[in-house]
Amino acid sequence: MNLVFWVGLLLGFVAGIIASVFANYLWDWIARRLAYHTARRLVGTWEAYNIHGRLVDTTPMEGAGLTEVSSKPYWWSANSAVLDVRAQDIDKSTGAKRDHDGYIVFDAAVPWLATRIDRYTDSNEVAQQQLVVGSNSDIVYLFPIATGAILSDVYGKHAWRRKS
Repeated sequence: MNLVFWVGLLLGFVAGIIASVFANYLWDWIARRLAYHTARRLVGTWEAYNIHGRLVDTTPMEGAGLTEVSSKPYWWSANSAVLDVRAQDIDKSTGAKRDHDGYIVFDAAVPWLATRIDRYTDSNEVAQQQLVVGSNSDIVYLFPIATGAILSDVYGKHAWRRKS
């Protein structure tokens, strides 16, 4: 074996590693961009509606304020597909408002499934919900996860309809 063989082997090995790293970053960026665009379908203002059996009410849920869903400004950041959520509950008798915020995280394998983690600002109350995005992205079905909430199943299943 001569020197040309060993130099070629070394260059091929180094080029293979560089190509592998480049391909890995490229696939990661493509995945981030796709996840970001999937998540952006939920950006906007949403209104809550109760679900009874197979039907979603036609009048908004009493005591629920509007829900604002926003995304990160750049698709290339590591958490770009994690949405920010801000909302208010309104006490029916006093009119007092309870602010809460949290995040929506999409399932990487199933683009119409997500999990919402919700935190109330005035207490230690935390809740989790499983979200199922409707086929046209104008309705989202929310199902409480009792084991992921401080107060168990206080907030029943409901749906969001797009307000804007």
